[in-house]
Amino acid sequence: MAVRRLGLAVLSCLLATPAAAQQVPQTVQLPNGLNTGGTSFLDGFTRTTPGWAVVPYLTISHLDEIKDANGDDVPAFRRPRIDSTLLLTQVAYATSYRPLGGVLGFTALVPLVNLDASFAANSPVRLRDNGFGMGDVTFGPYLQMLPVMREGRPVFIQRFELDAVAPVGKFDRDLDLNQSSGYWSVIPNWAFTFLPTPEWEISGRLNYVYNFRADKASNPPPIPGFVFRNGKAGDAAWLNFATSYQVAPTLRLGINGYYLQQLRDNRTNGVRVADSKQRKFYLGPGTSWQIDQRNILNTNLYLPVDVENAAAGNSLNLQYIHVF
Repeated sequence: MAVRRLGLAVLSCLLATPAAAQQVPQTVQLPNGLNTGGTSFLDGFTRTTPGWAVVPYLTISHLDEIKDANGDDVPAFRRPRIDSTLLLTQVAYATSYRPLGGVLGFTALVPLVNLDASFAANSPVRLRDNGFGMGDVTFGPYLQMLPVMREGRPVFIQRFELDAVAPVGKFDRDLDLNQSSGYWSVIPNWAFTFLPTPEWEISGRLNYVYNFRADKASNPPPIPGFVFRNGKAGDAAWLNFATSYQVAPTLRLGINGYYLQQLRDNRTNGVRVADSKQRKFYLGPGTSWQIDQRNILNTNLYLPVDVENAAAGNSLNLQYIHVF
């Protein structure tokens, strides 16, 4: 099932090459809330019989570094602290239709996001947040394939999904950190789970995001002679990955992570912003607790390994799955 996890965008050319080397300032970045690490263990599985499922997510992030294109701290931000709390509710429905040997379903996700940013009193640049509000809504169809069985047990299962992201969340042009990205995006993804043994599982989700043109931006930099007309975030690809081992009948322990690479630079007024591509690599431990046949709780901690052109810090994700 799809889930979008809050990814805070940090504005301005301070996160790209030095201002003197740029033709235009950076005005948009990758969408807020990309599913970087929001899903992990046994990701390829969801229900294959008609019915509903509800998945609440709680993600708490503490970002205390802002990195430039070389992965170094941006000196213009002193003692940054960008805290965010995301409460995401996903509703999914599996239909009785079985095209191509799979189960057709539909999903929708509605996020509520609280932002809280602060900087040192002597910080040359500060970012202002938009407080509490609703984020952008994700919705789309998916095709859940039936499991591949060997010796009476599942060994491989996969799902294909196509999501649209509607920019209906809270947005203030005069603030730097908003719940909404301010533009439409399309995200196709492929989720899978492979079980080499009954106790050991390997899961992943390969994602791609295409971003449409933005006609509004979060607090464009006040550069003399510059007028913002439009912006476009470059497309990106990323992989969520996880592996776990069943140490008890209802408990799995494992590791989880994700790697994101932006494929094209961002654009402002149709002009490429040099060295504006993001890269993120996170790793951490996790657990999966099967409370009963209808309820599962996943816990994932993500720690930064390599980050470029983005804010960095620790993130804790709680995922509760209930199947009706």
